[in-house]
Amino acid sequence: MKESDKAWINQRYSQRLNEEGSTYEALRTGPWERRELRFSIIREIGIQPGDSVLDVGCGYGDFYDYLNRQGIQTNYTGFDINPDFVSIAKERYPEASFELKDINNETYDKYDWIISSSCFNLALKSQDNYEFIDEILKSAYSHCNKGVAIDLFTDYVDFKAENMFYYSPEKIFGMAKKISKRVCLRHDHPMFEFCVYIYPDFQGWAK
Repeated sequence: MKESDKAWINQRYSQRLNEEGSTYEALRTGPWERRELRFSIIREIGIQPGDSVLDVGCGYGDFYDYLNRQGIQTNYTGFDINPDFVSIAKERYPEASFELKDINNETYDKYDWIISSSCFNLALKSQDNYEFIDEILKSAYSHCNKGVAIDLFTDYVDFKAENMFYYSPEKIFGMAKKISKRVCLRHDHPMFEFCVYIYPDFQGWAK
């Protein structure tokens, strides 16, 4: 992510934390029930107990909490570009791993699953959103063993909020298919968003 975009995004969330505290509402990701559904769709990519999971844009580490409540014990790591989020997550879940890191600009290890939820929906000011998400998908895919799951706002809506970016599911599917033949697009849930799964490629059937 461009440093100018990173700066204003961090300022946006840090201001909310100062005004509202480290509450769920400060994240602006919708009602609790919507978040639970969103997390369940991410999990359905195939996450199993014992897997390693990297959560990009982890916020407070809520996906880790969700997995634990589902009885799915994983080797969880969360990355975020906001130092306040990382500090809060470390305090809440000291047994997990949290790091201040930008996967497009820094090196990192491989994980079974790389996921991200409600992280890339702000309209960037210094970079094209499609260019940015293409970089994210490629970076995540190159560091996964079993797959990538990322949810995004869909452009199949009748209202668009200011400062938010609404992605074409068809365009994201096309980007993903250039990365791997094994792609699944989830647009079957009652929310104004979709989720893309990318699994490791295959060589095709031998004749």
